[in-house]
Amino acid sequence: MWKSISQVLADQFGAYYSIKNKTKIHTGEMHESWIIDDGIQPVFVKMNEKSYRSMFRAEADQLIMLAKTNTVRVPEVYGVGCSQNHSFLLLEGLAMQPNTPQNMAEFGNQLARLHQYQGSENYGLSFDTWLGPQYQPNEWGSRWATFFSEQRIGWQLQLCAEKNLYFGDKEEIIKAVATLLAKHQPKPSLLHGNLWIENCANIDGHTVTYDPACYWGDRECDLAFTELFEPFPHEFYENYHRTFPLDEGYQERKIIYQLYHLLNFSSRFHGNYVALANKLVHDVLQRYENR
Repeated sequence: MWKSISQVLADQFGAYYSIKNKTKIHTGEMHESWIIDDGIQPVFVKMNEKSYRSMFRAEADQLIMLAKTNTVRVPEVYGVGCSQNHSFLLLEGLAMQPNTPQNMAEFGNQLARLHQYQGSENYGLSFDTWLGPQYQPNEWGSRWATFFSEQRIGWQLQLCAEKNLYFGDKEEIIKAVATLLAKHQPKPSLLHGNLWIENCANIDGHTVTYDPACYWGDRECDLAFTELFEPFPHEFYENYHRTFPLDEGYQERKIIYQLYHLLNFSSRFHGNYVALANKLVHDVLQRYENR
């Protein structure tokens, strides 16, 4: 496996990459992670079984896509490859530091510019992605209410049901979400899609973001997730709103967009996330009935 990694890096850097140091780091939910170096160039390695290559390819394609917008900073992609038994993703090795109000304030401007980037008149993406370990379908759609209610909320409800987690009548919840979003048809923005504090880091005073779950959708989805668990510093929101003010009604739509992530966390981790998701489902249905 390490020989295959050296070969991919040699192709990337134009010179043989001899791995001198390997340090296993905190592993996430799915993948094994390492920092390697040749004495000069550090590289971050994600690895898993060979069947995960398509997931790594999708992550690489999303990072490249985000980088091409020249807005937010993401790790540079060095390559995707396979050995006999493993697949791997090779990224720029970065010395990550804790976020500060200053670097996150700058990130507010950058995210606003990402959301202003133009490239699609429809919602979705030309390939499917993953939200954590969960497959995320991105079939193109022209109506935001339909796209989000079916491909986001409906999809997560189905994944939850497969793990014997039920939040009520699936079709009723989908209908409620579609109805509450029916008059909201935002211009599609390119979303990070998995934007919370765990996926941002301070690198030399500038924010780098990673682990995306991209698609073209309502920019409010990114902002709603930033507020769900540990909100970003208020300087981030001030700069974002100054650059790209939010539309009226965001506070009402926010809980619908947060429900998507709570359903995702419910099926992955269970625990208190299920209770939080149940509460938002109740709120959504009550608003639907009282409309």
